Amino acid sequence: MQSIVLNKRKKEKNIQRNQGIDILRMLLCFRIVLLHCYTSKDRFINKLRRNLYQVTCFFFISFIYLYPTLSSRNIEKMKLRLERLSIPYIIYPITFWIIENLMFLLFKFNRLNRFLTFTELKSHITIGRGISDLSILWFLFHLQIITIFFFIFSLLLKKHFLLVFQTFCLLCYQMQYTGINYNFFNQYTNNVFTSIGNFIETVPVATLAFSLSKINFIKMISNEKMKIIFFFSFFFYFICEYNIFHQIKGMASPGLKPLSISFLLFSIFSLLPLNFINSKILIAIGQMTKYTMGIYCMHRMVNSNLIYYFGKTVTFFGCITIYIICYFISFIGFHIFSKNKLRFLFI
Repeated sequence: MQSIVLNKRKKEKNIQRNQGIDILRMLLCFRIVLLHCYTSKDRFINKLRRNLYQVTCFFFISFIYLYPTLSSRNIEKMKLRLERLSIPYIIYPITFWIIENLMFLLFKFNRLNRFLTFTELKSHITIGRGISDLSILWFLFHLQIITIFFFIFSLLLKKHFLLVFQTFCLLCYQMQYTGINYNFFNQYTNNVFTSIGNFIETVPVATLAFSLSKINFIKMISNEKMKIIFFFSFFFYFICEYNIFHQIKGMASPGLKPLSISFLLFSIFSLLPLNFINSKILIAIGQMTKYTMGIYCMHRMVNSNLIYYFGKTVTFFGCITIYIICYFISFIGFHIFSKNKLRFLFI
């Protein structure tokens, strides 16, 4: 009887602790679909698509939960994390490359209206950039690189590794805001330049997430939930509406703005009071967000090969359709491959 009560309390605790972030992940994932697939001209929707730096937020969420693994130096958990990232990172580009080239060979057209070279595929796998329609997978590339980078330093420097990265974080911002990043690296090809820029802009995001995880920041502020939510929501609106940060030349989303937005969104959603929502709804949301990886990785391929050819204009409801199709493909794929590592393509 006691074990049943403990399991029930644990289940309720997990719902309360995780579901706000699950809601955030679901919203961010749909916004990514909206950003990449929506082609209509509605002003409100086009405004809604911008300025939330969805991928940066995903970075923040990913790394804030990684700190316990790094601090414990658990090699097995680190191997599992890298497997979960590398399998979709390698298989999705190969699949896309084969499908697009088959369509071009058989029907003389594809989404890109040309044959994709092996050099493009190799470039994409080695530096995270190379095929335009797969540019979203730079997220997985840099998750792997920064994870390895941080883990090696955590083994070498033990307790001081985070201080080193906090210093490196300041150096990254120095490089961005003084123009060193752009002026030095723009001599390289666009793929190399963009990949290096992505690394420099996301290291500070991971570093802040680690730092907050170390001090258990959310627990520290949880006693004043409603006040924190109110003030952070105000700051979030202010940052989005007013251009208070200096613009940085040459990159899509660098600097303090995406870092601030990621921190504020994570804090707000992690503190949301969800007791008034039916637990079955919260569990359903958790089940949907379980397949966020699959939806994220395949939404452009679904848009390219299913939606795009039925009509060049993709509406808001078309984006919902793409999201739902990706969800069901991920759901079915996970259950087909649930007993082997290919399940990581979908979760």
